[in-house]
Amino acid sequence: MSQTSIDTITHSKKCLDDITSLLVSAGYPKAGDMGHSGEEFDKVVGGLAWVITSTLSTPLPISLSTLLQASSISTRISLSEILHTTLLQMEMPFEISPHQIQGVDAPALLPVVQWAVKNFLERRRLTGDAILNGGGGVEFKKLYGGTGGLYDEEETGRQVEDMQERFRVKGRKYRFKGQDDLSVSGTEEQRVHKCLLEYGEKMRSYRGLKGGDGGGNDGGGGGVGGIKQGKVGKLSAFDRQLADAQKVAEEEEKALDESRERMAAQLMQDCEELGAGAEVAGRGGVGGLVTLGKGEIGDANEEYEKMRAQMLKERQDRDEKKEMYLARKKALERDIAEGGGALEVKSGEREQGEKARAEMARMRGDVQQESAMNSKIVEEMQKLSQKEEESGQKEAMKELWELVQRNERVKREEKAFKEDCKKKMDALRAALENFGANSNESEEERTRTAEIEGIHSKILAKHEKVRQLLAQRNLQVASTSRKIDDVPTRTELIQYERRFVELYQQVALKLEETRRYYATYNTLDTTRNFLAKEVKLIDSITNNFEGAMRNKASQEEFLQQFESIIKGVQDSLSKQEAVMKRKQDEVAEKDAEYTLVIEDQRKYFKLVKDFQEECNRNEALTLKVEEIGGGE
Repeated sequence: MSQTSIDTITHSKKCLDDITSLLVSAGYPKAGDMGHSGEEFDKVVGGLAWVITSTLSTPLPISLSTLLQASSISTRISLSEILHTTLLQMEMPFEISPHQIQGVDAPALLPVVQWAVKNFLERRRLTGDAILNGGGGVEFKKLYGGTGGLYDEEETGRQVEDMQERFRVKGRKYRFKGQDDLSVSGTEEQRVHKCLLEYGEKMRSYRGLKGGDGGGNDGGGGGVGGIKQGKVGKLSAFDRQLADAQKVAEEEEKALDESRERMAAQLMQDCEELGAGAEVAGRGGVGGLVTLGKGEIGDANEEYEKMRAQMLKERQDRDEKKEMYLARKKALERDIAEGGGALEVKSGEREQGEKARAEMARMRGDVQQESAMNSKIVEEMQKLSQKEEESGQKEAMKELWELVQRNERVKREEKAFKEDCKKKMDALRAALENFGANSNESEEERTRTAEIEGIHSKILAKHEKVRQLLAQRNLQVASTSRKIDDVPTRTELIQYERRFVELYQQVALKLEETRRYYATYNTLDTTRNFLAKEVKLIDSITNNFEGAMRNKASQEEFLQQFESIIKGVQDSLSKQEAVMKRKQDEVAEKDAEYTLVIEDQRKYFKLVKDFQEECNRNEALTLKVEEIGGGE
């Protein structure tokens, strides 16, 4: 990978981090949540859609399922085109194409996100966080009751009294007959159970095998009870053992709960109420579980109906406000229509009309946003309330809420701690600079410092010179090492000698074989020449024989020619016999020389053997002499 590619990837990653930081700071925490889908498209494009939707008075034509299921290419392309069209309608000053949005081109998206977040923050500043305040009000009403809209003093006082009633410390509700305090008799579990019963509480099991408070019987818990019985046949051996252990634990827990209920009923027979002013358990308490029955379930149902009626009343109030707004809008439009001619004449009135129109548009957008947001919030709150009632995890949700608040508090403390550390660091740096500026060294100390610096400079120069000499010496050593490596060792020379001997033997064998081939060829060629001469002579005799036998003179001439031919053949035979004898003499001479060489070789081997024996004897005597010298 080239350096340019690495720089491009680093720049893109930095731009992506800046985009996620902007979205998180604007109020979209999912952009910085690594557990949320883990894809850049979901975080960046989802955050951009959220910012645009929060900025515009009308929502985008994008459903929640489209944002959550944007996994296919076609869905991403359509979503990118919608965002691109919306940005163009918002008169975005930057140029960007849909494929850059779909491909999450971070360098191109960064200025767009900055511009969108800036508009969103400006919009929030103008609206005064009306949407966020409305959502907080709905959440407050869900937890603590009360009507919507502005709170008057009477309503505020009622809510304060209600919260004090909900969270005030409970007193004793019952007292055991014949004693002023807890009985010291019985087991520790019985004494604890008595104490809880006096304050309207009871002991419960917290093994959490079935998921609800005390381990309810539903299968929606978060423990191992979530294993469905219909899939037992497909489970592994360990899962089946775990399911069996769960059943046994559930039976034990059920038996323990039944025994504690019997103990509570038996102990309650010896209790008496402390009076009409005794407390009852609040919504968050669990003391009322001792006497839970159809009556309290009916009370809870009535409370739910009251809350439902209250929410309907709030919706009617919002509808009335909407009608008032529409009436005001019509009145303003009528006033603007009636004063159209005067607006063209008077510039002041025209400006006032423009302001009225802007105010009307803002109020219309605010009302639409508030109504849409309120509807969404009410719907989500109803769903959450229903899920909360069905799950039976009120205590867990309460604990989760406390943990979230604790996390936010820790974040604020961390931020304050970092700011404090930064201030302290700045103060220390300033003190250090002041100390360096105000330090007054004596003349002797400055002289000593100058001498030390001079000595240090000389040592550095000497070190640099020694380092250069060392580098030169290393170069010389490397050059000498290469020259030494070029000189063959004794082992290499022996190997070279063996290879040359083998090559010489191979060449000698090849030369001898070639000589035999040449000798054979010359012999066969000479034989062929003699045979050709013989055939030619026989043909000549055969052709001239009849003509030579016709008269006496031709016969004599023919015989003379025949004798000369015989003489020539005998001369040739004598020459060849002389050559053969010479060759035989040469072979005999070579055999004699070979015999002498073999004898010299035998003597050489014998002398080498004797020399080796003498060398071994010399080494043995040398060792003995060294041993004798060492003993002395």
